[in-house]
Amino acid sequence: MIEQIIKNVLNAMTSRLDPEQLEHLSNVLYLNFHGKEIQEEHTELVDTGEDGDEAKIRMFVASKIAMNRKRKTLQHYVKEVRNVLAFLGKSIDAVTGMDLRMYYGYMREKRGIKAVTMQTRLHYLSSFWDFLITEELVRSNPVKKVGTLKLEKEIKKPFSAEEMERLRDACPGVRDRAMIEFLYSTGVRVSEMAALNVGDIEMGRQELIVYGKGSKERKTYLTDSAKFYLKRYLKERDAKDNEPLFSAEHHPDRRLTVAGIQYMLRQLGARAGVEKTHPHRFRRTIATDLLARGMPIEQVKEFLGHEKLDTTLIYCTVKEEQVKASHRKYA
Repeated sequence: MIEQIIKNVLNAMTSRLDPEQLEHLSNVLYLNFHGKEIQEEHTELVDTGEDGDEAKIRMFVASKIAMNRKRKTLQHYVKEVRNVLAFLGKSIDAVTGMDLRMYYGYMREKRGIKAVTMQTRLHYLSSFWDFLITEELVRSNPVKKVGTLKLEKEIKKPFSAEEMERLRDACPGVRDRAMIEFLYSTGVRVSEMAALNVGDIEMGRQELIVYGKGSKERKTYLTDSAKFYLKRYLKERDAKDNEPLFSAEHHPDRRLTVAGIQYMLRQLGARAGVEKTHPHRFRRTIATDLLARGMPIEQVKEFLGHEKLDTTLIYCTVKEEQVKASHRKYA
């Protein structure tokens, strides 16, 4: 009844409000109407016991580990499930689509969380409930009733050629220069780079194997520039094959962590006057440049280690000058 009333109101206001205003109205309606007719909507609390919920969560984690999902990734899934249950004060069996819609509205309106972040959180929840359905532990997935969120469109730009040169000029030493050349050349994720050892690099062939998401391996390559600075860095360190590829500045045997790499790049970006200098932006930049130079999108997909082409398309930004040149050529 309540959901139908809300839908009727939103449908009536669609022609009068822009998408952002319509979303705000939807959130407010769900926040105010939630729980007003609990008996009629059959959303009363059902106490199945904490042990029952915890058993379901443990089963979910065990199944994902068996599928080679990383424990660190699963921590985000479990955290979000527990956050929702604590917020609603309900057991897993009692959670409804109305509950999750209210939770989403609260997080957007009261906490100011971006829609893209909430979409990721809802993905965690949907994966969890899909598992429960497969195992016949629940009857339906309440996340499906929330629907697709209207995401803010944010164009994440790659580094320009000028920004790359400014970063190169700002490097205080050979390690930092080797690192940015390596990130750009290989397009690896920061976690993949942090896990590499010196012996993983085939310097003669200018290639290496990295292990990505789901423990899937792929081959990637070094440009001449990346090879040059990496060899200089490793020679300067007198690095052994079993040592980390990139190490802490004064401790060659201590692996540079993901957080350490991110911090180093933030400092480098500040010196160079380049905003948003982070590891993933190098990955986006090489993907965009490869596409601009004529590499087929399917090959860029394999290079980045993506399962779906749609993911690769998000990474590849078509440069304005390319559009202008194509217009002159074909118009």
